[in-house]
Amino acid sequence: MYWELGRVERLEADEAAVRGGAGEGRFVLHRHRDRGGVHLDLRLEQEGYLVGWRIDAAALEEGSWATEKAPHPMHWLERDGDAHREDEGVYLWLDRGPDGGTLELRGRRGVVKLQWSRREGLSVSCMRAVSATVSSLGVCDEDVPGLLEDGVSARRRALARLCGLGRELDGNDFDEAMWRGAMAGRSLEEINRCLQSYEMRFDRKYPPEPASVPEALAEEEAGTRCDRAMAILEAG
Repeated sequence: MYWELGRVERLEADEAAVRGGAGEGRFVLHRHRDRGGVHLDLRLEQEGYLVGWRIDAAALEEGSWATEKAPHPMHWLERDGDAHREDEGVYLWLDRGPDGGTLELRGRRGVVKLQWSRREGLSVSCMRAVSATVSSLGVCDEDVPGLLEDGVSARRRALARLCGLGRELDGNDFDEAMWRGAMAGRSLEEINRCLQSYEMRFDRKYPPEPASVPEALAEEEAGTRCDRAMAILEAG
């Protein structure tokens, strides 16, 4: 399950003092580094255990994404392990629903209001396929978003060119909707093979003009150049 941290509001000192007091339970905010990089672990006390999120950021910032953490034992309210304790105190849900809510943290550094929203993520089967592909290709995790964007862009360009050539060659007989539907589940390599066949047809119908046309030299100029060439050879 993925969550996005929306608005982050830090209250002024006077207002924070007024908001102090008992909440629904205690919280702890750790900053931690592991194989996935620097992140925040926010843990909330609830019915004898801790729930919370792994926040993919080094600070509580708008737009950060988070994943739900498995329940943790209560001793993490007092222990830090190899993590750095950023803050601690009590928390209160100001509003809460199945798709998000507003969480208020009343900590040592003041009061912070966090707006959470549920976000749909990739299915387990999709994540498994992506992970297997990344591993087989030897691609770094950080490169995956850019490669996905490049791949989608390349598919769109190839399909747009295929349809453009099809309209030019076949006119009204070319069914663009049918072709786009047929290519939707094909690989880029398959799309390019179809595109290549259209490009060959286009070149046959409209043969490209040569980039340059040889021109005959005047007899006097040709002789002069030939003499110069022979002189260079003899000198060598």
